[in-house]
Amino acid sequence: MKKTTQTILLTLVVSIGIGARLSILGWLFFLGIGSALIFGISHLVVHFYSMNYLAKSENKSTLLIVLSHLSFLGIFLFQSDFDDSRSYSVLGHTFGVESEVLNSIGFPIVGVSIISFIIISFVIVKKAKRNKVSGNNIKYIIPTIIACLILPVVFINVLYANKDLQRTKELETTGEFNSISRAIKNSESVEIIKINSYQTRLTSFPMEIMELPNVKIIDLNQQQISTIPDGLSKLESLEVLNLLDNNISKIPESICDCENLKELRIGGEIQRFPDCLKTMKSLKHLSIQSPYSNELLDELREFENLETAHFYLKSDDVDFSSMTDEETKEYFKNSKKFDKEKWEQIKKETGLKHKY
Repeated sequence: MKKTTQTILLTLVVSIGIGARLSILGWLFFLGIGSALIFGISHLVVHFYSMNYLAKSENKSTLLIVLSHLSFLGIFLFQSDFDDSRSYSVLGHTFGVESEVLNSIGFPIVGVSIISFIIISFVIVKKAKRNKVSGNNIKYIIPTIIACLILPVVFINVLYANKDLQRTKELETTGEFNSISRAIKNSESVEIIKINSYQTRLTSFPMEIMELPNVKIIDLNQQQISTIPDGLSKLESLEVLNLLDNNISKIPESICDCENLKELRIGGEIQRFPDCLKTMKSLKHLSIQSPYSNELLDELREFENLETAHFYLKSDDVDFSSMTDEETKEYFKNSKKFDKEKWEQIKKETGLKHKY
C-alpha cells in the first residue's frame, strides 16, 4: 500500500476512533482520554515505524494494515460510557442507535480488540524490523499528527451538529420550532415558536412570526426585545406570549385584540397596564417582571377574568464580582424587595392563585 494511502487511512482511522469516543461526556470520559492517548500514540508509532515495509506491494501488508485499523476502531467504537440516567455505547451514540445489544457485547469486543491490536502491532513491527526497508517519512508524520489533533474536534462538532439537527426535526414534527427561518419554510405547521437565547440573541421582535398563521405559543424568553409590535391580532390562534427577561417598557393596547390570548408574560420596565387588558375575557394568567411590580400589584384588583398571576421585581444588572463583601451586603440591604404582604392581601381579595 502506497505511503500516501497509508497516511490518509491512518489519519482517518485515528481521528474517527478518538473523535467518536470523546464525543461522549459521561462519567468515564477521562478513561476515554486515557485510552485515546495510549492507543492513539501507539497506533501512530507502529504505523510510521513500519510504513516503509507496509509500502511494499504485498497482499499480506495490506491485510495487516486493515486488521490493525479494525482492531484500533474496535477498541474505541465499542467502549461504553454512562451518565446519571443511562449508559451509552460509542457506536450507538455516534450513529444515533439505542441498543442494549451494543452495550452488552461492547466489553468483550473491546477486550478482543485490545488483544488483537497488541498482537497485530507486534507482528507488523517485527516484520518491519526484520525486512529493514528504509525511507524518509518526515513529510508524512508531521501533517498526520497535526490532522489527528484537529480532525477529532471537527468530527465531534459535526456529530453534535447532526444530532442537534435530528432533534430539531423530531421536535418540529410536534409543531415546535426553535428557528425562525425553519419556521417560515413550514409556516402552516408551526404551533410553537421557541427561540433559545443561547443560540440566537434578538434585539427586536421578529416580524416574520406574523407569517405563522397557526402559532399558539410564542416564547422569546431572555432576549433583548424592547417593544411589542402592533398586529399580533393577525395571529388568531395565539394563546401564550412569553417575553420575560426582556426590556419591554410598554404593553400596547393592540395586544387586547388577540382574542384567544390566555397567558401573557412580560419582562422589562412595565409601569402600567392598558385598561383593555383588565377586561380581556380570554386572559387567564399574567406574569410581570418589572422594578415597578409592587405598584402594579394594586391594579390586579381591576382584572376581571384572571385566574393566576406571578409578579416579581426585575433585578438590576449588577457585577457582584467587582464588589467587596461589604458592598454586596449593603446592596442587598438597600435594594427594593417584593411586597409579599400586599400580594397575600390581593390574593385574598381577588381569589387569584400564584403560578410560575
